[in-house]
Amino acid sequence: MYFNDHNEKIVYVGSRDADESLCCCLAGVTYPNPDYRMVRYPAREYVFEYVVSGRGYLESHGEVTEVTAGDFYMIRKGAELTYYADAADPYEKIWLNADGALLSRMCDMFRIAETLVSHTNVRDLFLEIHDRLSHSTEADLPAVRAEILCILFRILMLATKETYFPEPARQNSLAERVKGYLDANLYADLSLDQVSEEFGVTKMHIIRVFKKEYGTTPVQYLIERKIGIAKSLLAGTVMPIREIALLLRYANTQHFSSSFKSAVGMTPGAYRKTNGEK
Repeated sequence: MYFNDHNEKIVYVGSRDADESLCCCLAGVTYPNPDYRMVRYPAREYVFEYVVSGRGYLESHGEVTEVTAGDFYMIRKGAELTYYADAADPYEKIWLNADGALLSRMCDMFRIAETLVSHTNVRDLFLEIHDRLSHSTEADLPAVRAEILCILFRILMLATKETYFPEPARQNSLAERVKGYLDANLYADLSLDQVSEEFGVTKMHIIRVFKKEYGTTPVQYLIERKIGIAKSLLAGTVMPIREIALLLRYANTQHFSSSFKSAVGMTPGAYRKTNGEK
């Protein structure tokens, strides 16, 4: 792992063999940098990225597409475009650059042109990819590549589900829309005041309709979702507890540990020791 000049943490550097089923070329995290700008004419590999916070832009053929927190986007190999951070609110994003024959055929199957942009919460899947890559050895790399190919399939399936499996058109209730907003901002430092401002109604009204629909308050629902993510990361990855707390936007590790113990009955460390991979 190392940092480059773009304020990016590089967690994996691999090969660039397009004849393989899948080769993972580069994986990392881009932290907020108002000067961040990437020009691809053309793109040498497939680029998969998920925006954690802030905003940025994809510019291609004279058209500009804005991406913000909760957006997943993919750039196809051979595409010609520029993508860059917003100067006032630069994005943080997690990403993977990959290539390979099966990956190309997968993109054909999903009918992806030069780019795909979707508001789809796939951060956990990106974290899973990073964890697999950063802890792989030469011996287990073929199996890891197969796992990552399956994860990328899941990401593309989620990102295109509205195209291939659209839900029946209906007017979502306020409670459903609030729940969707909470789900899309699990990794943000979200307050009830922000939710109230987003939907233009009072906090008490949001609490009342949400509790009537789901039997819990929005704040408690958000805590339960974050604890669920934390349990998965503690049991299934070696991500340090400090980084899990940071990912889930807790003020500090102590606050995270206290919240986790209150919900689960044991500390994060004890939970990992009991439930982690043997």
